[in-house]
Amino acid sequence: MPHTQYREVGAPLPVSDLGGVIRSARTGLRWTQAELGRRCGYSASQISRWETGAVPLRDVKLLRTLADVLGVPPAVFGLATGRDTAGRSSSPPAAAGHKVCRVTNSLRAEEDDPVRRRKFLHLTAAGGGALLVSASNRAPTAVDPASVLATRLGDVLLGPTAAVAPASVETLEHALAVARREFTGCRYLPLSERLAALITTAESTVAEHPSPQVRRVVAESYNLATRVLIKLEASGLEWLSADRALLAARHTEHPLTLAESQRLVASVARRAGHHERALVLTLAAADQLDVRSPRPDPEHLAMCGMLHLSAGYAAARAGDRDRAGDLLAEAETIAGRLADDADRHRPLMANLASHRVSAAHVLGDAGAALAHAHALPLAAIPTTERRARLLVDTAQAWAQWDKPDQAYRTLLAAERMAPGEVRTRNAVRRLVGDLLANPKQAAMRGLPSLAARIHAI
Repeated sequence: MPHTQYREVGAPLPVSDLGGVIRSARTGLRWTQAELGRRCGYSASQISRWETGAVPLRDVKLLRTLADVLGVPPAVFGLATGRDTAGRSSSPPAAAGHKVCRVTNSLRAEEDDPVRRRKFLHLTAAGGGALLVSASNRAPTAVDPASVLATRLGDVLLGPTAAVAPASVETLEHALAVARREFTGCRYLPLSERLAALITTAESTVAEHPSPQVRRVVAESYNLATRVLIKLEASGLEWLSADRALLAARHTEHPLTLAESQRLVASVARRAGHHERALVLTLAAADQLDVRSPRPDPEHLAMCGMLHLSAGYAAARAGDRDRAGDLLAEAETIAGRLADDADRHRPLMANLASHRVSAAHVLGDAGAALAHAHALPLAAIPTTERRARLLVDTAQAWAQWDKPDQAYRTLLAAERMAPGEVRTRNAVRRLVGDLLANPKQAAMRGLPSLAARIHAI
């Protein structure tokens, strides 16, 4: 791969995160660690040690080999890029094991200054994103957001992570609010960088200042990570994230954060097939909320409604139609108690309709699912993420009803509205795979192109 393909990357990435550069280039090429190791003559575990920084990279010959194999400019690794007419480096040859002074000095300078190191980490994350986009000279859709999310959140959850300076509670809360907006807007590639940095900084902060406020940011950051990971193919990372959120939430003195953490643990359990356990966990969380007093807290009511929606879906996944209907009806009753609170009533009713679509679909009643979907105008759903989820669920119902062309058109509508959601969710990839295998596939013009855009092939 010619190095000239990388002109759009601009200045070299910070050489203090060589492992991040390797990981970004590798995932951009959609290679596993084993594949990169095979091409370089090393084991997958050795590649992992380089990417995590467990083993430093300072050997000039090795760095040039990695640059050549990955197709990145040597400058990205802090190496001279001058070449003579024969294609050899104009810099003096290095003996095996020779240390690159610029790499070593830059790393030491960053380690000595936590503030500068934190800034470099953010720059490295941004540079990694640019490298991913240009890794094979393709359009940004060539980047697999699911792979990027799994890699970056996996780095945070599995560690080790780079040391960063703690931040104020106000800074953390602002970063969390921005990350939530990225999530509800389905902007998952920038979210992957922002959320990884937020969790790392919040964990560093809570280690020095273990206040309930900081623990709440930690818990809610992991809650958001869990919601992201549930969209991807099951990997086990969602279990780690949900467990860490619950652990932090128990020390927050904030019942709503705890209830959301419990709901997401139940969602992860339900996803793994533990439907009855998920149902019990969700309803137990609802029982802890203040909703029985004459004047209950509206936020507790809204959360209780969400917990009943989750429980209803768990019952549907278990095949218990009657119980699912009862729990969804209870959620509607709770929503009625919020009729005078539009800010909470509207999203809860939209979530109710969405959950009814999902429940009917998993119970095999495609007609009911479509009826529920058509009864809810998309404009009534407050966030892009929820609107896109409803369209995907509707597409699944069309496919279940043996209307693959309608399913395809609905997916295209979802992609126009929220390309990040459609190109990230594992459920979409499964559905498109089924459509590709459908006997009517030839009538769905553009389906192979959609499959390529969402990385289903």
